[in-house]
Amino acid sequence: MLRPEYNITDPSIYRTSTANPFILAGLVYESLPHWARRYARLRPDYSFPSSMISDFKKISLSNTELYTVLLLAALFTFLRYYLQIRLESWTQIHNIYPRFAHKVPESFWKLTYYGTVWIFAYYFHMCVESHDIFNDPLSMWIEWESGERPKMHWQVQVIYAVQSAFYIHSIYATLFMDLWRKDSWLMFVHHFVALALLFLSYVDNFTLPGVLVLFLHDNSDATLEITKLSFYLKKRTNGQYYKSYFLMGNAAFILFAIIWVIFRLYWYTCKLLYATIYGAVYLGPQDAPFFPLLGAMLLIIFGMNVYWFNFIVRMVWRVALTGEDPEDNREWDTTAVSGLNQQKLDELATEKCHLKPKNV
Repeated sequence: MLRPEYNITDPSIYRTSTANPFILAGLVYESLPHWARRYARLRPDYSFPSSMISDFKKISLSNTELYTVLLLAALFTFLRYYLQIRLESWTQIHNIYPRFAHKVPESFWKLTYYGTVWIFAYYFHMCVESHDIFNDPLSMWIEWESGERPKMHWQVQVIYAVQSAFYIHSIYATLFMDLWRKDSWLMFVHHFVALALLFLSYVDNFTLPGVLVLFLHDNSDATLEITKLSFYLKKRTNGQYYKSYFLMGNAAFILFAIIWVIFRLYWYTCKLLYATIYGAVYLGPQDAPFFPLLGAMLLIIFGMNVYWFNFIVRMVWRVALTGEDPEDNREWDTTAVSGLNQQKLDELATEKCHLKPKNV
C-alpha cells in the first residue's frame, strides 16, 4: 500500500464538518483529474477490463466471513417468511383491508430491520468516542496516515456482516416476496450496487465511508414504513377508524420527506462525497485498486436518490392539491397510479383474495 499524499493537518487540505456545495464542486474539479494523473503514473500498464479482472482475482475472503454472511441471509429469509405468515393471519383477525394483507407484513419487516440497524449505526456515529466521522468526515482517513492498513473495529464488522446479508436476502425478496412496484427493477439493481459497494469497500478497507453511507440511508427507509403502516391500519373493514394512525402517518410522511432531503441529498453530498471523491484522493491510500469503481457506485446511488426524490415530490404535490392520503405512488394498486378510487381498489382486492368485507 502506498501511503497517502497528505496528512489531514496539512494546510492545503480543506477540512470542515459539512462542505459548501459550491466549494465542494471546485474541490472535486481539482481532485478527480489529480487522481487520474497520479493513478496513470502508479499503474501505467492498467487496462480495462483485464486489470480490473486481475484485481478481482486477488481478493481473498475467509470461509468464516462468507459463511457468516450467507447464514445471516438465510436467517433473514426464514424470519421474513415466518413474520409474513403470522401477520397475514393477524390482518384478517383485525379487519385489515385485503389489498393491504401482503403490504402490512412487508412494511413491518422493513421497519423492524431498518429501525434496528439505524439505531446501531447511530450509536456507532454518535457514541463511540474513537470515531467522529459524521461531524468530521475527513477524520475517517486518519488511521491510514501511518502507511499501514488500519484495523477494522468490531462495530464496523457487525454492520458490514448484517447489511451484506440483508442485501443478499433483498435480491431474492425483490423477486419472490416483495410487492411488485414500478421501480422494482431499479430496486433489484440498487441491491446489487449496495452489495457490491459493501464488498469492494470491505476488501479495500474503506469501511468507514461504507458505514456512513448506511447511516445516511436507513432512517428514511424506516420512516417510510411507519407512514405506510399507519395508513394501512387506520381504517378497517368493520367500519372502525383510528385517527391516531392518521395523525401518525401524516407526521411520519412529513418527517420522511425532510429526512430524505437532509440525509440522502444534502449530507450525502456535503459529507460523504466530500470525504470520498475529494478527501480519499489525498488522504487515502494512493493505490487502492477499487477506488474508481467505488466512487462510481457512490455517484450511482446518489443518482438513484435523486430519481426517487421525484416520487416524493409528486406525492407531496398530489397530497397538497387533493388532500388525499400520501400513497406510495410506485405501487400499481393505488389511486395515483391506477386512476381508480380506493373503494374500487378494495373491491378488486377482495375479489382477488376470495374474501368479503366484514360488517361494512
